[in-house]
Amino acid sequence: MLLYHNAKTTNSKTPPLANGGFDETMINALIIANIFSFISACFTVASSWTKDPKRTYFYQVLQCLVYAAAAYFFGVYSTIVMMLINAFRNYLVAASKYTVRWMALCSALSLIVGLWVNGHSLAGYISIFATVYYTIASFYLVDAKAVKINVAIDLTLWLIYDILVIDISSGVVDLVSVILAVVTFFRICRDERSA
Repeated sequence: MLLYHNAKTTNSKTPPLANGGFDETMINALIIANIFSFISACFTVASSWTKDPKRTYFYQVLQCLVYAAAAYFFGVYSTIVMMLINAFRNYLVAASKYTVRWMALCSALSLIVGLWVNGHSLAGYISIFATVYYTIASFYLVDAKAVKINVAIDLTLWLIYDILVIDISSGVVDLVSVILAVVTFFRICRDERSA
């Protein structure tokens, strides 16, 4: 059973805590989701710390695939779709096969399919927006410094999502990863100045 699916069966307009708390099934789903989320977060940290753009995207492929499992247990189906599209897009970028056509296709798929499967949740809309933003920005922002700023902006959007779905482990790690991405941006700048 899924966290937000169960919450919606009681009252779709209010979050689970406002309904008097979580039942045991919802707590189990939340725990499982956060375990997957933590594993995914480890890849997020790695992608934020590395200076190599290709490696950044490779770690993000792994992060997206694992987080798709977490999203299932969080019950945010649009995020599952977004993560699978993101994993494919990140693979294309890492393999240097990401073209304007792939960008347009991934953006359109993210928007259309994401809206179709979104249960009208704010978290779902944020995952769709974050995916479309990063899909477009990943095509245009390709040098190491731009990739790090892009990662920081994208992770800030996902941090908002984490708060909305009560994803504690990803929330903490996304905050740390935003900081790491900014620090790595400055490391790259320092390396360029000293070169």
